[in-house]
Amino acid sequence: MQTVIRIALAGEGDDMNVRNTGKILMFAGAFAALAIPAVANDTDVQLRPADGSIRSANTQAQNQWQQANANTSTSSSYNAGIAVSSYDAGSSKGDKLEFEAILRWDSEYIFRGAQQAKQNVSGGIEARYGSAYGGVWTVVPTPDGFNSYQTRIDVYAGYGFDISGAVYGDVGVNGYIRPDDGILFAQDDSIEAYAGITWDSELSPAIYGYYDFVLERFTIEASANYVVPFGRTDLVIGGAAGYSNGNGFDYSYFQADAELVHNFTRNTSIGLGGHWAVSTEPTFLDGLAITGDNTTWFGIRLRTGQ
Repeated sequence: MQTVIRIALAGEGDDMNVRNTGKILMFAGAFAALAIPAVANDTDVQLRPADGSIRSANTQAQNQWQQANANTSTSSSYNAGIAVSSYDAGSSKGDKLEFEAILRWDSEYIFRGAQQAKQNVSGGIEARYGSAYGGVWTVVPTPDGFNSYQTRIDVYAGYGFDISGAVYGDVGVNGYIRPDDGILFAQDDSIEAYAGITWDSELSPAIYGYYDFVLERFTIEASANYVVPFGRTDLVIGGAAGYSNGNGFDYSYFQADAELVHNFTRNTSIGLGGHWAVSTEPTFLDGLAITGDNTTWFGIRLRTGQ
């Protein structure tokens, strides 16, 4: 009986490996197609500073796309004087269609102070026009043979606006699609509304609130980061602290991030980062059990835009 069980799991794992490998190759091919034209345009205006990333590419402890740094600091020496993107500052850049893409690998997937997968490949694309933006982000966990983790697809849209000369507002909706089941961290598809405020300063402080209507969970998170420029390379230091409450379970969390970002052009960069997170409740994996209250991980990301 034990032999039969092992054979069945191996078969399921092989099938999952094929599907997930296909997704990973699709991400890589799409990113390469986007990055090639961007490399040639070194004089183009960069869509976001090096420490930016499309709303989620900095691995602050929230949704990969709804990064609380809605208006990212422009202190990078390589990007000095470049305006913030249109959704961050109302319609300051006019009605121009822009896009940005990210492809990344991380040794763990942490979402708002809670672990949802081990090694994973993620990526997506965001489009912006005037003050409106929308995009898709997908997280594909590395196959483990047991289908332990869920693939997740985030579809979102939002609108940025000026509150004052140095304060910006942001409102939007996230849709979370989970096309497969997972033994660990399994959740249903859900929809979430969010709103946030960002201040234009060297620390890019921001505060965001989220409410998931299906999971009935409210989360509030504050974040900040600082850029130390070294020519075309920047050291980005950031942190986030939040509180999440829903379905009878609440916890507070803190995350610290350090990322070294090298800018190939004004549109294309690569970043290597290290991260640490701690929670007031066991929300991280210790082996296959969710018993840890802190974790450390690292990741690499490629970014491009036009």
